[in-house]
Amino acid sequence: MPLKQLSEHLWAFDDTCTVYILKSGKECLLIDTGSGAVLQHLQAIGIEHVAWVLHTHHHRDQCWGTPTIKKTGAKVAVPEYERHLFDNVEAYWQSRRVFDNYNNSNAFFSLAENLAVDAVLEDYEVFSWKEFDFHVLPAKGHSYGMVSLVTNVDGRKIAFIGDLMTRGGKIYQLHAMEYSYGDLLGIEFTMQSILALKKENVAAAFPSHGAPIDTVNEDIGRLEKRLEILAGVGKLHTAGRNNPFPDTATIRESKLERISDHLLWAGPYTSSNFYVVLSGNGHAMLVDYGFASLGHVHWGPEHDSIQALRFVEHHLDQLREDYGVRHVELVVPTHIHDDHVSGIPFLQRHFGTECWALDCVAEVISDPAAWASTPCCFQKPIKVQRTLSDGEVFYWRGYEFEIYFAPGHTEYHAFIVGNIDGKRIAFGGDNMLPFSPGPEGTNQEISVQSTVLRNSFQLGMFQQCLSVVQKTDAELLCPGHGNLVPLDAKTRSVYTNYVKSAEAAFVETVDAPADHFIDLFWVRMLPYVSDTKPNAKTVFTLKIRNNLGRAAEYGARLVTSFGWTSDGRVASITLKPNNHGEISLEATAPSQFDPKRRLITAEIFIDGISQGPVCEALVSMLSN
Repeated sequence: MPLKQLSEHLWAFDDTCTVYILKSGKECLLIDTGSGAVLQHLQAIGIEHVAWVLHTHHHRDQCWGTPTIKKTGAKVAVPEYERHLFDNVEAYWQSRRVFDNYNNSNAFFSLAENLAVDAVLEDYEVFSWKEFDFHVLPAKGHSYGMVSLVTNVDGRKIAFIGDLMTRGGKIYQLHAMEYSYGDLLGIEFTMQSILALKKENVAAAFPSHGAPIDTVNEDIGRLEKRLEILAGVGKLHTAGRNNPFPDTATIRESKLERISDHLLWAGPYTSSNFYVVLSGNGHAMLVDYGFASLGHVHWGPEHDSIQALRFVEHHLDQLREDYGVRHVELVVPTHIHDDHVSGIPFLQRHFGTECWALDCVAEVISDPAAWASTPCCFQKPIKVQRTLSDGEVFYWRGYEFEIYFAPGHTEYHAFIVGNIDGKRIAFGGDNMLPFSPGPEGTNQEISVQSTVLRNSFQLGMFQQCLSVVQKTDAELLCPGHGNLVPLDAKTRSVYTNYVKSAEAAFVETVDAPADHFIDLFWVRMLPYVSDTKPNAKTVFTLKIRNNLGRAAEYGARLVTSFGWTSDGRVASITLKPNNHGEISLEATAPSQFDPKRRLITAEIFIDGISQGPVCEALVSMLSN
């Protein structure tokens, strides 16, 4: 018989990948499908219907037969971070770069036609079918969104691991470890994934290629050693593109370090620094909690095949085992960027962690789709239990903190100061960062103001940050990136001079009024990303700020196409210099379902003179 029985309810079928069959009565669930030929053999074991197909990843050898199986009435669930390579893969092929291509990720091994998806396999959540509960474990490595599915079958805890590894502690395909040009970033991800699988302590693992793995943890140990050796070859860029650290620095999770008795940090090897304040009796407060390493922040050429950045759990075992932390009770983000907040939804779902945030930060992270025009918004909304205001004092477990509005690196940024172990500590996020000018200056690090213009930069941010640093009078800066910075008189003086010189250079480079030509988001359209239904109305809010140095009348009207309509009217508001205001406009979706995401723009007028369709929003239509 082509089907091999592995236990009472588990079978396997060798195809372009190994297809696993879980039987319950006269129904079954498939793990991957290969060519779909498994359908011809299911009746032999009493199966009349395929209820679900669960895919470990998107590669064609895993799923090219799924359309055939879906026609029989089966439903399909896919990894959340690869959904677009199933149900929107045709758009991927339209936009994928072909010439001048430096994207080496193996997303090229995708389907040709869209495949409808019925459910997603969300990281760290559970997918249930009949008596089987599948814990979805990230298995990033062979592909970006791959998952392992951990469940109990016939009295044994097992895992379906896709192409994470093969029997004997080997990688299935070495070329799949390349993500960007000339890296082997998949080595780092595979190490993190196999160590996560090791903690599950499964009795057996079932890969997509090759024999089942019965000595799982032993084989993981063998692969650990091989990956370390491979990373140690050097110049393989296994720790992230343009990463300044040695190739082996982030292949394993960094060790938490003590700054003082009750203050920890993860060192410079995470994607961004995060800090831990210990209560002394099993509780912890985090300042920021982002990605495990810089390699997880995909800004390189491979970014075009990635829909959203993927968080993987890190450092929590160390907190529990080495520092006795039983409850991550609170997290306070310094600013909105994904490399600083990506882990917060995970903490909230699995530990009940509360998030307290400065009002402007809270507004963005709680509704990232609305604010997606600003860079580096993490795609998952974060529930904020307490909203803090500029200058507010707050308390946690006997510690006193102050939080300040400090727009600089981004408009939506806080500066947090607390008294910890007898020292005044500032958590500066990405505003004030250590920087080495290099051979033309001095090799000694100096503190500079980190500036990104698309982060809604305005000239006043320079002086606002400088003012906050001066008035808070902290002794030690815990920055968002790089090493800790003593805030002595020399550091403050260098930072002050840098801010003044940068501001002067910016003003000198553009015409007056300078902020009008510097501020990209003097008008912004919210929500930036939204869903609607046929014939439904969508209300857009235009947020406008007057940088002209004089009073002005601002007008706006929607510009629509593809069947979208609006009343065409120009709504206006008069603003005094440096004042903010809002205009609301309404658009109606076409009556027929449109499967494509559409662009809606707004024409802006200043004192009756058109500036053109300055701002935009993206709208998708739901079919039901």
